[in-house]
This record gives sequence, structure tokens and C-alpha cells, in this order.
Amino acid sequence: MSWTLSVVIICVLLVAIVVWFEYRREDKSRLIWRILASIIAAVALACIALPITYNKHSNVAGDNEALLLTPGYNPDSIGTGYKLIFTTDNEIKNAYPKAKFLTGITDINAVKPAVSQLHILGYGLNLADLQQLNNIQLRYSVPSIPAGIIAVNWPQQTKTGELLQVQGKYNNTSGKTIKLLFKGLSTPLDSVNIPAGKVTNFELTTVPKITGRAAYNLIALSGKDTLEKENVPVAVEPAKPVKVLMLSASPDFETKFLKNWLSQNGYAVASRTIITKNKISQEFANIEKLPLDQLTPALFGKFDAVVGDLSTLKSLTATENAALKQQVQQNGLGVIIRADSSGKEVSWLQNSFKVSTLSTKTETTALLIQGQDSKTAPLNIDPSYINNAGNIQNLTFDIQNHVLASSALSGQGKLVFTTLRNTYNWMLAGNDKDYTRFWSLLINKAARKAATASQIPVTGIPTVDGPSILRLQSGSALSNVTVNSTSVAAMQKPSVPYEWSILYWPQNTGWQQINTNAQSPSWWYAYPKHSWQSIEDLEKESETKNYISNANNFSSVTKQIQQSIPTEVPKMYFYLLLLAACSFLWVERKLTA
Repeated sequence: MSWTLSVVIICVLLVAIVVWFEYRREDKSRLIWRILASIIAAVALACIALPITYNKHSNVAGDNEALLLTPGYNPDSIGTGYKLIFTTDNEIKNAYPKAKFLTGITDINAVKPAVSQLHILGYGLNLADLQQLNNIQLRYSVPSIPAGIIAVNWPQQTKTGELLQVQGKYNNTSGKTIKLLFKGLSTPLDSVNIPAGKVTNFELTTVPKITGRAAYNLIALSGKDTLEKENVPVAVEPAKPVKVLMLSASPDFETKFLKNWLSQNGYAVASRTIITKNKISQEFANIEKLPLDQLTPALFGKFDAVVGDLSTLKSLTATENAALKQQVQQNGLGVIIRADSSGKEVSWLQNSFKVSTLSTKTETTALLIQGQDSKTAPLNIDPSYINNAGNIQNLTFDIQNHVLASSALSGQGKLVFTTLRNTYNWMLAGNDKDYTRFWSLLINKAARKAATASQIPVTGIPTVDGPSILRLQSGSALSNVTVNSTSVAAMQKPSVPYEWSILYWPQNTGWQQINTNAQSPSWWYAYPKHSWQSIEDLEKESETKNYISNANNFSSVTKQIQQSIPTEVPKMYFYLLLLAACSFLWVERKLTA
């Protein structure tokens, strides 16, 4: 007879005898509990005598499979069965001493016997490291999204007076609200709170008042603790102010507020308002006085944009209208047209913009502005909308996706058309930011474009002592290329002859100067080590996933290898169960004695 069967028979007989004695007792109180405790004691005794096991699923390695730990790995996902565990990160080596430290990823190729399959945990490797793994089969376990700033974008080139917007996404994995602070020259410029436990889009803005190349700061704060502090490099050009000519048929609040906003933000403004039939009012800000009574090609040539009501622009004389049209279509002048009830006569200024009026009543709604993730504060608007068309670019919408502002090309220049006539109400309600967003967008879209100093596109996030790949375009061979006065070699892209690349290791944090073919210098920025770490981690994760999916490895590479392993339940649990049952029976007997 087997040991298992013997134990089972003995325990069954023991249960029968104990239950019989309990049933014969005169005191029938707690009889069910006494019988239950007796059964539990017998079962626990059997479990102590017999090996009780269960199947545990665990990751196991194949033939000479190795494990590579990278930042962001979960210790619980390591599993068992790996004889070879590697890492190239000092912090991981200290936290997990079993891992063998490698000075470089290529050291895996020197392992004997050769590693046949490599399982990567964490955020993975960059493309350059992945390509060094020769023919080793790879598989990858994707980690959770890292905490912190996981996406960010801002224009690295702007002009004084223009709105600088820093937009991105923050993953707050903590249980506390995190404050994102935008600073410049040690001065807080804007801030936003990130709710606990959420992935939240954010937007921070400022209007640069200084010129030159500078590095703002984006700081994540949890109470008094600084979680992140990243540099936000921006080149603010002392570019000549955009010159705006404002034409009005009569004084109104919209014109007054726009003129004040333009002058306060560094724009050069000349305003002509018709007071009576033979009398006009002229005002100037940040610009020399000019005679505005006659609108000539020479006068229009002094401005970058014209702003006016449709009725005012349509009332120009034939000579003035021809001068305006010439400057727009041949010389790149922009015109911002504010729709109004100007009659049915159609002008070349509105050919691209067809307006539909759905109601005669005003309505209050929030707006969506191109390039903005958040809605504006509510605004009272007339229900007149611009019809969608293939030749226009829509700039502003209401929440029903009706178009309220759009732009279209007209020769070398641009026409911007809007049905909004009372945006000054944003200013009256204290919503200066919405007003700035709207008018900055319209003026930037319309204004005559001037040549700006170029900046060099750089692949990834260039950091100190790390490889930075600079991308250049040139129709001729690049010679005499220097970065920070050091000569470097440019490599031509075979498939695209006009594209060139330069590999460079910056030695210092900050702006880097590059000169090509004796032209004016261009600039790019090198960040401190470990800058924008969460974004870099996500980029490595993406590169690792894409590389493995395109590597045409065996199907087993992308599958999780698991095996059921028999695991014995610790005897301690059954000893405790037996002790509890016997203690109950003993105490119950003493209480009834």
C-alpha cells in the first residue's frame, strides 16, 4: 500500500472516530463547530504528512538564453532559469548584484558559449546599440510608462513680442499634485498643476522680452522637492518688429484694444481711422510718423501686415485697391480681414472665404485655436462661419467645429479672414492669454516673412559627451565645416544627395556654433547628461520594439517562454492550521467542563 493511500485512510478513520465521540457528548452546544474543527485538524495532519504542490508559471530561458536589465525593468519580471544576467548600468548592478556588469553592449557578443537569445527588460536600447548585437535573437518585455515629462515641444526660434508656448504631457504616478513651473532668468513666468495619478497635457506660455540665445527652465515640484529641472533653449531674435497698418471706417473697441495690444507687445503700429468724410485720425506706436491719407504701393511696402474690416478694405479707391493687391501678390504683404455686413459686392479679398450665417442671435461658446490643446474662455460670437474649402487653412473653430478664422495664399502673400468681431471681451474678462494666442496666430500667419538665422536639426536629444547627429541640407559639397571652431567631416546621404550628416560629441552644455562653407553661423543646443530622461526612455522603448519587430527573427523571439514548475506549499501553513483547530477543541472542552 502506498504512503499517500495509508495517510488518507488513517486520517479518514481518525475523523470518523473523533466525530463519533463528539456526537455522543451530552452537551450538544457548538457541535457543528467541534466537528468542523476536528475535520480541519485531520486534514492539516494529512497535509503535513503528504507533499502538497501546485504548478507555478515562470519565465525560463532557452538554450543559452541571457537576460539584459536596462533602466525601468521590474524586478518581479526577472523570473528563473537565467544563468546569464547582464546590465550596462551601474545603478542596476548595485541594486541587483547577481547581474554581470558590462562596459559596453558589444561585450555580449564575446560571451562563450555564444548567447543564442537575449531577453531585454526595461526601457531597452537605442538603435546604435541594438545594431551591435549581431545575429542574437531578441525579445522584449515592454515596461510601464515612465513618470515625469513624457512629451514636450516648443519653438526653439522666436521673436521678441511673440508668444512662446511650451506644450507637453506629464505622467504623475505619485499620490500628490505636482506643480510644473516655467522660469526664465530666475523669474517664474507661468505654472500649471498636474493632478495625482494621471497623465495630463500641459501648456506654459510667456512673451519673451529679451533678445538673444537663452535657456529657460521647466521645473517639476512636489511640495518643496524638485523632481525634474530641464533646460528649454530658445533663440529670441531682436528681429525688427512686425509693422502693422490698421484701417478703420470708424472708431470701435475691437480696433482700440488690438492697437493697444500690438503696441504693448513690441509691434510697430500705424492706425488710420475715418472720423468724417473729409477727416481722418492717425495714430502711431513704435514707428515713425507716415502720411496715411493716400495709400500707395510705397506706403504698403513699409508694412508687413494690414488689418481692417471688410467694408473698409472694399471702400478703398481703385488706385489704393490695386496698390494693396500688388503688394500682397507680388511682395508678400499679408492682410487680416474682419468680416462685417459690407453688402453683396464681392472683393478679391474674400474670394477664398465663403461665409454662412446660421442665426441672427449671438451665442456664447469656447473656441479652439490652432496649435492649442486647451479651449479658450467662452466668448460671445455672431453665428457666422467660414465654409470649409480645400484651398484654405483653418485657424480657429468653435466647439461644434465651425470655422471662425482661416487663411489662404494670394500670390506671394497671405489673406487671413475672421468672423470674430469682439475679441476684446477676452481682455475685459481678464483672459489676456486667449486674446494673445488668437491675435499672435493671425498676425504670424499673415505677416510678410523675413529671413531668419538658421538652426541645425539634431537627431534625438543631444547631451554632453554623447554622440549628436546634425542634419544639414546643401546643394553643393560641404567643405570647411567647423563646430565650435573644430573641423568636422560631413557625410552625404547616398539616397538624398542634398542631405548631409555630422557626428559630433559636445564637450560642454549650452549653445553650439556650426559654420559651413563660410556662411553665417548656425546654432544648436547640447543638454546636460540625463536631460529629459523620461522622453529618452520612451524613445529607447520605441526603437527597441521597432527594431525587434523588423528584425525577422524566429517567431519564438517575440513570444513569452513559460513553463509550469511544481512548487510545494510550505508546511508551516498546515502546522498553524492544526494548532488553531486543536486549540479550539481544547479551549471548548475546558469551558464546558
